[in-house]
Amino acid sequence: MRILISEDQTLKRKLGFLESIPGISFISAATIVGETLGFESVTNGKQLASYAGYDVVLRESGNFKGKTRISKKGNSYIRAALHMPSMTCVRCNPTLKAFYNRLKPNKAKPLVALVAVQRKLLILMFTLWQNEENYDAEFENKKQQKHEALAAQDNNLINQFAS
Repeated sequence: MRILISEDQTLKRKLGFLESIPGISFISAATIVGETLGFESVTNGKQLASYAGYDVVLRESGNFKGKTRISKKGNSYIRAALHMPSMTCVRCNPTLKAFYNRLKPNKAKPLVALVAVQRKLLILMFTLWQNEENYDAEFENKKQQKHEALAAQDNNLINQFAS
């Protein structure tokens, strides 16, 4: 795989974006790119999650309301390739660690929260591939600060007009 990828500079550069995520190795990134054909037929994150089998299915009929589960009707190789990296990300990736710790107490089994991390990791990989950007661990914090700054500006405007 390394030889084939090293021959294509564009592919090598784009795989570097995926490998910038803490917890994602060359093998994991190459497997995901190979199974999705370089994300060429994927237009958005929901479509990708459905393709991988991470979409949620409701089981209900009439008055019966069953449990919600992932469909598992998608590509099982993607789910298998993301299992171990998601465990690593939960330990060493600050963004996904916080996400996992937020979900874990609410779920019956820790594996359910880990599957949510896998889905988020897959969508993160797709986003970095499309935008051709390296992973930024501070992205969530910057986004939150920007949102708070805009909210403060809105409050200032409201206070000006209220006076």
